[in-house]
Amino acid sequence: MSSKAVILFGTAIMLMGGAALIRTSFESPAPVQTLSIKVGGSQPEPQVVSAESEMQRSTRSSQSSADEPPPNESDWHRRLRLARAQLKADASKASASPSGPNSSATPTPMMFLDRKPSPSASSSASGSVSGTPSASPTDSNSPTPRPSSGLDLKTLHAQAVVVDTHVETPLLFTENRAKLGNNPRGQVDLIKLKQGGVDVVFFSVFVNPWRYRKIAKSHADFIIKSIKEQVAAHPKEIALAYSHADIQRIVAQGKIAALMGMEGGEPLGSDLKNVDYFYKQGVRYLSPTWSANTLLADSASQKAYWKGLSKFGKDVVKRMNELGMLVDVSHISDAAFADVLKISTQPVIASHSGVRSVRLHARNLTNDMLKQLAKNGGTVGIYFYPPYIDVGRSSNLAKVVDHIDAAVKQVGAAHVGLGSDFDGLDSAPPVGLENASKFPGITAELRKRKYSDEDIQLILGGSFMRVFEQVLR
Repeated sequence: MSSKAVILFGTAIMLMGGAALIRTSFESPAPVQTLSIKVGGSQPEPQVVSAESEMQRSTRSSQSSADEPPPNESDWHRRLRLARAQLKADASKASASPSGPNSSATPTPMMFLDRKPSPSASSSASGSVSGTPSASPTDSNSPTPRPSSGLDLKTLHAQAVVVDTHVETPLLFTENRAKLGNNPRGQVDLIKLKQGGVDVVFFSVFVNPWRYRKIAKSHADFIIKSIKEQVAAHPKEIALAYSHADIQRIVAQGKIAALMGMEGGEPLGSDLKNVDYFYKQGVRYLSPTWSANTLLADSASQKAYWKGLSKFGKDVVKRMNELGMLVDVSHISDAAFADVLKISTQPVIASHSGVRSVRLHARNLTNDMLKQLAKNGGTVGIYFYPPYIDVGRSSNLAKVVDHIDAAVKQVGAAHVGLGSDFDGLDSAPPVGLENASKFPGITAELRKRKYSDEDIQLILGGSFMRVFEQVLR
């Protein structure tokens, strides 16, 4: 049993506080035309025609009382409300004490993420009765310092549930015969994941459209088979997860929870039934495009054809919602992003993206897009790909955290996470984030920038765990 403390209880508690009012206006930058090659060679950069207009910071909304149960309250919100009330009571007792709060006392449960499976974990925990996601509570729209729990960095990182929503390691399985157990040339293997304290990882099912378009479905099957074989070879260390309940169970056993996400809709062809097919194979998120337009949508890296989602793409999003499959808005055009947010009744994710106000690039999200994503209840995973987070082909850990900073200031830590893109980088990784063993460096940099322990744990994985609870049933 792992010593890490609390996923479900702590995740819900950390999401409390003032909810940020999310602006509903949406800007549409001019379409972008270029192609990007995933592995090998330099990647031509899409050029954004018009720069992002700066948005005024959203105002803070007041939080309603935690003591009064709202009508038709969901189980997820009931747990959050009761936990918040308990924390308020504990805080009152501490402040009433003659000696004041005891700094040496055991840290409040808010600091921890529960690793024990919840009886209700396998059920849907949508934020509203109708199933339409509502923006989850956020503690802050900026990394405002709060009373520290007194945890040292090693303990803080160890007690977080660390989630990486995008690694390209299966490319090495299928193209280079790499092994998950130990791959010295790769950025991800079991040794590095353990050293980095990574608990949950999404392996990408990526079918290169310029090599395998005509056999996209069968090649996706081949990649999925290779992932399952690699994971099955290490049953004591890692296991496949298909639901939020699976993730909790696996992590509670001290193992790494592995999931699969599909990057690009080519394997679907034009058959909606293939959404169900790949769901049954274990795929738990799908991005409609990679760097090429598909039958589902326009890519951020090519001239627009559909002007957003196609009719087929809209049907795919609806079916994914019905199944409990995450929609990934990474790589799609701004217009396609807008279409997804209009259609989806479940929180969506950007598994690996950046912030356009920090690096003006079509692959990154504008401030308006971040706010739309947060209003939907979703989360963005900040990637580590130097050409997209920095100018040039080199970068460092501090620049990655600059993107985290910018996203948190727009939507709060409850909607920001990590999606490294490790083993898919065709340039040197950021200095300080050379491979998966370096994740503790992010914790250290966030603490250096005065983030609270709660916000750090949200960014490391708590924000994505909330989305998984709501969607992955």
